[in-house]
Amino acid sequence: MSNATNTMTAALASAQEKKAASKAKSGQKAPAARRFEEAARRAPVITIEAAEALIPVPDQITKIVSHFGLEDFDADALAETARQAFTVIARSLSPVLVVTTWNGEQNDKGLEMHLQRMAGAAVASAFGAAQFYDAKRAQARELSSQFNEYREEDRMGVDGLENRAANARRFAAEQGIKAAALVASARGVLAAYEDMIGTPWKPYTASNARTIDQRAAAAEMDALGF
Repeated sequence: MSNATNTMTAALASAQEKKAASKAKSGQKAPAARRFEEAARRAPVITIEAAEALIPVPDQITKIVSHFGLEDFDADALAETARQAFTVIARSLSPVLVVTTWNGEQNDKGLEMHLQRMAGAAVASAFGAAQFYDAKRAQARELSSQFNEYREEDRMGVDGLENRAANARRFAAEQGIKAAALVASARGVLAAYEDMIGTPWKPYTASNARTIDQRAAAAEMDALGF
């Protein structure tokens, strides 16, 4: 390789390094990192309140069960069953997950972390079911609206639209009952979690906050160029 080629290669590499350093210093991030952070910001916070906002209210559940002939359920009894089951599991795990530290004190962090995940799974399941119901309800509403729009031209609807709309309404009704039952169950789990841990369950969020010492060290390293 000639000296001219070596010089050009070195200059190109140096320019790329300076460009990358400039982007890093200005706070610019790689496209993949930006997309990940943007997706994380857009992701809804999964809470039991968010799930409850999407499911049918008690009066609607009564009408759905009556009109579609679906199986009814006792929300309070279901919540209590879930609370008892969660409590049994937590107490069974306690002797293993709660450890005694060197100074004789008990450390229940392991149990708390596991129960936090269990409760989070119950809430996430309820929230997912509630979202699914809400989407299917919107779809059924759209199909029913289209049927009403075209029924004067064709009493059976366009391409069997009447049947598709009716099926969509029933499917949405079924999903509404399922979602409501899962929300009731999750409520029981959260009640048991609070009983066991002593504080209400909260969605886990990774903290990006840095301590004062960490920020100071970062500033010093930046000043020194490394």
